Amino acid sequence: MTGQSEKIQFPPLAYLYGEPSCRALLRSSPEDFIVDEELSFTPTGAGEHLLLQVEKIGQNTQYVGKQIAEAAGIKSRLVSYAGLKDRHAITRQWFCLPVPIKQELDYSQWQIEGVRILQSVRHQRRLKIGSIKQNHFRLRLRNVSDVAELEQRLQFISAGVPNYYGEQRFGREGGNLQLAEHLFSGGNISDRQLRGLALSASRSMLFNQQVSQRLQQLGFLTLLPGSVVQLDGSGSVFQVDPADQDIQRRLSEHDIHPTAILPGIGKVLEQGEALDWQLQQLMPWQHWVDGLVALNVNTERRAVRLVPKALSYQWLHDTLELSFALPAGCFATSVLRELVNYQDIRRDIAVLES
Repeated sequence: MTGQSEKIQFPPLAYLYGEPSCRALLRSSPEDFIVDEELSFTPTGAGEHLLLQVEKIGQNTQYVGKQIAEAAGIKSRLVSYAGLKDRHAITRQWFCLPVPIKQELDYSQWQIEGVRILQSVRHQRRLKIGSIKQNHFRLRLRNVSDVAELEQRLQFISAGVPNYYGEQRFGREGGNLQLAEHLFSGGNISDRQLRGLALSASRSMLFNQQVSQRLQQLGFLTLLPGSVVQLDGSGSVFQVDPADQDIQRRLSEHDIHPTAILPGIGKVLEQGEALDWQLQQLMPWQHWVDGLVALNVNTERRAVRLVPKALSYQWLHDTLELSFALPAGCFATSVLRELVNYQDIRRDIAVLES
C-alpha cells in the first residue's frame, strides 16, 4: 500500500443503558481475562486430522498457528483454527493439523513461548473457521468505584446488550478502517491478509453504525414492517410482521432478535419501511457499500441484540468476578461496555510499547 488516506471519523456508538459512570480496571494481569472455546461438534476420536487444545498467554492465534506448523515440520497453511482469540488474555482454543493415521505426533518436546498443549484428539475433518458453539469468559474487574451501580447494571445486561463488534476488530487506533478507506478510495492493498482485515473492519463498522442509529432513532427492539429477525443460537433468518403478537412474545423471550446487515452483494431480505430505513442509515457510507459490492463481498446478517448466557458473578471486596458465555463472533468487551467504564490495562501498555 502506498500513500496515506485522510483519517476517517465515525460517530461515537450509542449506549443502550446510558454511559456508565462506574469505573474499573480490566486486565491488570492475564488471569483477569480467561476465554475457553467450546467447539460446535464432538471430535470423532479417529481420522487423519489431529486437534490440539492449546492454552496460550501473551500470544495471538495466528502466531501460535505458525509456531505449531514449524514444530510439526509442515507448512503454516495446513494448520487451522476455529477462531481468533485475544493476545492479552489466557485463552484455551483448538488447533488442527493433518497427521496420517499410522503416525504419532510427539508434541511433548515442543517449546513454544506462552503455549501449553492441554490435550489432543483425532478427527475426520479439518477444523474450519467458525466451528464454535460458544466462548466461555471469566473476567475480573478490579478497583470498582461504585459497587451499587455495577450491581444494577448487571441486571440490565442480563436482558441483552447491543451486539457491537469490539474495538479489536478495527486495529490499533482504527488502523484497519484507514486501510478500508484507502481501498474504497481507489487504492490498492496487495497483502491478502491486510486486505481481508480492511474488508472485515469496514463491514463491522457499518453494522455498528446501523445498531447505534437503531438505538437513537427506533428503539433497540423495534421492528418495522418488512423487518428481518434471526433465530437465537442459529443463523436462520426470516421476515416478520411486527403486529404479530407471537413475534413480540418471542422477541421478549430472547427466542428471536432484530438484525442488521454486513453489506455486500446478494439479495436484501428487508422490504417496505424496514428496507427504506436501512438504506437511509447506510447512505453516508455509500462509497464503502459500493466498494464492497465491487469487490464481490457477500452480504451477511448479524443479530442486533447479544444476550450473555449463564451469567454469574461474585464480589471479592472491590473486585468483581464475572462469568458468561457468548456465541462465536461476539465480543465480551461489548458486554463490558454497557456495564462499566473500564480501563484496559494490557491494551494501554501495548500502545505505549508500540
